[in-house]
Amino acid sequence: MTISQPTPAEFIATLERKGTRRTTPGGSGEVVWRVFGRGEPLVLLHGGTGSWLHWVRNIEDLSRDFMVVVPDIPGSGESATPEPPPTADRIASSMLAGLDSIIGANSDFAIAGLPVTRPPMEPLVVWRRLPTEEEKRAAHRRNLEILMLYDPRKVDELAVHIQATNAAQARVRGKHVAPSSALARCLQGFSGRLAGIWGEHDATAAPHFAERRDFLQKFQPAASFDILPGVGHWVQYEAPEAFNARLREVVKRVA
Repeated sequence: MTISQPTPAEFIATLERKGTRRTTPGGSGEVVWRVFGRGEPLVLLHGGTGSWLHWVRNIEDLSRDFMVVVPDIPGSGESATPEPPPTADRIASSMLAGLDSIIGANSDFAIAGLPVTRPPMEPLVVWRRLPTEEEKRAAHRRNLEILMLYDPRKVDELAVHIQATNAAQARVRGKHVAPSSALARCLQGFSGRLAGIWGEHDATAAPHFAERRDFLQKFQPAASFDILPGVGHWVQYEAPEAFNARLREVVKRVA
């Protein structure tokens, strides 16, 4: 007997039905959030040219222990475009206001991102003007191999579908916001706990892990810093079991 596997769209639709879609004011319209499970809030933020779909292999597992809150950051996914010019401070203010309404203004949460050295990387394939859908999918697959995933066997149909969806919906280039020093300015005196989880072959980080560890530990000498072996930048997709387990340990230790 042959058991058919769900298509990427079916997989995503099934997951989405397990949560609740919320919206809050933001930018030129609304910020879209998805909430799964019950318990202490765990907020999962995607990166540049992403969406809540970057967490599809983590949500169901983590929602067994937490209320998982996953937004589309303004300018990405289904959320509205931020007011121009898009800056980290402006986007963060919109997100904070929305998060306050969902989990409560007195709830704790954490964000991470580092203004440190990025290694040289093969240029990504420009896909928008390619003439056929087949060529566009091939470009998205190649971009996953260049930037996101280390093991080419992990570049599956779901990953390609997510990459194509996110790239088509993205209206704010992550590189125009990510270099901001806004987060670094906030870390001085931060009272929460800092931690880092990286993939061994992260195209945006390797081999400069010591710099990232030193940056975190400059603010908190006891900050944990984990490098998961054999995976790349999209570590939570490529190694979901290891990532979920380590994230659960870090968050529960904080709690």
